[in-house]
Amino acid sequence: METIQQLTHAYEQAPWRRQLYMIGVILLILVSTAIVAGIYLNVTARAATIGRQIQEMQVRVYGYHYLTNDAGEAMVPIEELEQRIANLTNQMAILTSYRVMQERVNDLNLQPIDADHIQYIEVPGYIDRQTTILAPPPEPMVVTASTIDPQFKESLFVWVADQVQKTARYFSEVRP
Repeated sequence: METIQQLTHAYEQAPWRRQLYMIGVILLILVSTAIVAGIYLNVTARAATIGRQIQEMQVRVYGYHYLTNDAGEAMVPIEELEQRIANLTNQMAILTSYRVMQERVNDLNLQPIDADHIQYIEVPGYIDRQTTILAPPPEPMVVTASTIDPQFKESLFVWVADQVQKTARYFSEVRP
């Protein structure tokens, strides 16, 4: 019994080796995660750069696309208008953010009101937002069960046995 204890004690890992092993595993996971994140960022940055280069090449090849204007105003390229729209959308998002709106409420000394004190005014000519229906409402589906061909109902073992019997019949008919 004592020899078994001596053998198990001799082959048991030292605590510092187990700790070193766990540290190594954790570091391996962290390094692997960092490598994957770096590759992802690299691919994303290159895709964005190439996309921008393609847009610039399209402008060089096809030129700017100008909007037609009947009022005689200066012509502005569509690409520049799209950039302006994106900038204005960004500014609107900043101005309507919670932090900015809360600062405006505090500056104007506005107080929240109860729902009982709200008055709704009917505005002539106002068209209310229409609800968008993206898909038809779900309907119960009737599933018809098609009949399965009898050839596909047999198991693999039955099929193999059948093939062996057919082969045996062919060899039994052959005469030397």
